[in-house]
Amino acid sequence: MRKPFLIILVFVTWIFLLPCKGFSQDNEDVKSVNTEGTSIIINDDLASARNNAIQDALQKAVEHVVITLIPTKTIASQSKIIRDNLYAKSNEYIHDYRIISEKQYQAVYQVNVRSTLFASSIIDDLQALGLLIVEKTKVPVTVVVILVRGLKSYSDFAKVKELLKTKMKVVNIYQRRFEWGMARLDLEIQGTVQSFAGELVKTGHFSLDNTRVDQNYIEVSFLK
Repeated sequence: MRKPFLIILVFVTWIFLLPCKGFSQDNEDVKSVNTEGTSIIINDDLASARNNAIQDALQKAVEHVVITLIPTKTIASQSKIIRDNLYAKSNEYIHDYRIISEKQYQAVYQVNVRSTLFASSIIDDLQALGLLIVEKTKVPVTVVVILVRGLKSYSDFAKVKELLKTKMKVVNIYQRRFEWGMARLDLEIQGTVQSFAGELVKTGHFSLDNTRVDQNYIEVSFLK
């Protein structure tokens, strides 16, 4: 009696795993995971137990990806949110799956499944829930030597540094030399030396005296 049942199961599984036309896996951020799913057999209903075991394996595949993305303490503290918003729709993250093995052990049905998941969709949902923050690509920093002339007091020097921090968004300022009328600073900036020099002039507080782009060097006069 069980042979026809097993033949039908194999046939249904084969149909389910047929590739969908028009889908290109190369265009998706996907991840493959092997998981084991189990289910209790109730009233000798092998079909339902098998289906439940597969669903268990697919959810565990999603859980596996989540664990690789956020800390376990976050998963523990936000378990209900994650369960309701991700695990409850595990099938939506599954591109396809393949049953590697399956067996019945007493009243338990067990399957081993290899799943391919849309990891990018999981990442998007975790970000939407505020559980995952993806660091932005860091912009390269350039070190520029700037010589500022026309300083008549220390208050002028302090104003120059404040302008560099607030108007020019300089990453870091290192004072190398300060004397009457002149100051030399090393600046860490984002972008090119040429564009930075142009932005300095646009503030209306500096006039450009000399720029040596190849040496990352700028000379300006402070206009107040």
